[in-house]
Amino acid sequence: MASPDQRAQFELLAPLLAREGVDVWTATVADLDAGMDRARQRHAAAVARVRAVLDAHARDDISAAGALLEELELTAEATPPPIPDALTVATRFAQLAQTVAPQLPVEVIDAVRDSARLPDVPDGMAALCEATLLDCDAATGLRTVIREHGPADALYAAAAMTAAVFRHWARHTGQEMGELVSAHA
Repeated sequence: MASPDQRAQFELLAPLLAREGVDVWTATVADLDAGMDRARQRHAAAVARVRAVLDAHARDDISAAGALLEELELTAEATPPPIPDALTVATRFAQLAQTVAPQLPVEVIDAVRDSARLPDVPDGMAALCEATLLDCDAATGLRTVIREHGPADALYAAAAMTAAVFRHWARHTGQEMGELVSAHA
């Protein structure tokens, strides 16, 4: 059984562990460790999927990027969520956009916001852009999109927003999108 001090340390990670089906206050140390291992695997798989989608965009291979996202879309409502899963990947996309937001020139942010208002973009992309790029609050933006449109749309909105960030940033700097992705994603 875990000591109160051990549980307090794991309490900081409670949201990650809850996603893995582990209750911080009732789980054994072995269950807590196993939950952390699954959370690490989920994170690594999500990061790899984000890179794969952005790399496909950098090659202008939109069909490959779409295929990767469609595969994830099927995991949006799965219980328990497989590894990788749509919600974790959507979160990683939004966090990446939030991380680079302070480095983006105003022109890039404006171009991404304008592209998010086009009629054929995923539902919720405009709201996610506002929260992530202007307020640097991807978590709130993603929760809003999930609540209003569902986790599958949140995945597409976060992927489209982040790809647009790197595409417009590459145009602004004159760098290849692949270089920017390699440097920041």
